[in-house]
Amino acid sequence: MNRIASQKLENENRIRTLDLAEMIIKRSPSVLFRRLAAKDPKHRKMVYISPNISQFGYNAEEFINGTMMFRDIIYKGDSDRTLQEIKENVEREKDKYTQIYRIITKSGEVRWVEDQTSVYEDPETQIRYHQGIVTDIHDRMVAEENFRREQDKVREAYRLLSKYVPAQISETIRRGQVDLVWKHHRKKLTLFFSDIKDFTQITDSLEPEDMGNLLNEYLTEMNVIINTFGGTLAQLIGDGMYVIFGAPQETNDEDHALRCLRMAVAMQLKMKELNEKWFNSGIDENFKIRCGINTGMATVGGYGSSERKEFTAMGMQVNIAARLESACSPGRILISHTTWALVRNEFPSSPLGQIKVKGYHRPVSVYEIDPLHPNSQYLDGGWTVG
Repeated sequence: MNRIASQKLENENRIRTLDLAEMIIKRSPSVLFRRLAAKDPKHRKMVYISPNISQFGYNAEEFINGTMMFRDIIYKGDSDRTLQEIKENVEREKDKYTQIYRIITKSGEVRWVEDQTSVYEDPETQIRYHQGIVTDIHDRMVAEENFRREQDKVREAYRLLSKYVPAQISETIRRGQVDLVWKHHRKKLTLFFSDIKDFTQITDSLEPEDMGNLLNEYLTEMNVIINTFGGTLAQLIGDGMYVIFGAPQETNDEDHALRCLRMAVAMQLKMKELNEKWFNSGIDENFKIRCGINTGMATVGGYGSSERKEFTAMGMQVNIAARLESACSPGRILISHTTWALVRNEFPSSPLGQIKVKGYHRPVSVYEIDPLHPNSQYLDGGWTVG
């Protein structure tokens, strides 16, 4: 009697376990399956598929009795790829593989699924099967696709932003370092001003279209040089440029000054190339750049209204740099004593005495650099040292 009662209890527990397993399978988002591992797709008969295939609108019996093959519900656009992958995995006798593809539900909806398949061999019959789970991942795939689209929009916005905002500013914003751009900071900077001497008078003799093309080419080439040496273009007015080294990204004072001087020399050499090109194209004018450079403390950050700001630096040291540019001889670079002290080991220069700056309490010692001096030029990928 005890044995009969024990066996009855065991059967009841087995039934409860099977019922629980069936309930779990029905509620699972993943469909369980087992099919014959035949090389010929026509012989990959489904021997089991869980009832929750109904979530896609199908009846398990349709697959078990051969009325329908699983490959029949694969989305046409993914069918060839998916079946080819299965064929290759069978031929290579891979034990496990995962595929992601789309299927067509009974109602005609297209949904993404993930198919995780493994190979099982029955130890008694030696029959090989493919078994695994097919999980509906449509919501995840749609979310990932939407995320990729948003990323593409951000990349496109950043690309467009970089055309209207200096590269260093847009890159700093992209990194999330907004305070470096928005707020004001007191920093030691190397400040650069340049213009083309008598540009307006010279271009008066040119047609407006020629003048516009010439100016655009000049500014394009100069902007490439600015970005090459890591400068921040703070202001662009006509042919005049104001460039900052040391903000928003900074290294050290000497590096800022050296990169600024290298940039200035590169600009003067490029101007020489452009003059030759323009002369050969019929423009009989000789354009020359004046460059003024000073190193000193300034207040840098976003200036303007709450709706629109401009990243720039202000202060007396900025005025000194601007004054050096206006006092510079065409085709030369004029630097202050503070900048000279940082670059003297690399750039040969000639002392020119002192100049007065309006609003500044004492004269400023200045030095001239000839960009065509052999020891000031960029040669074979490196800077020569005078």
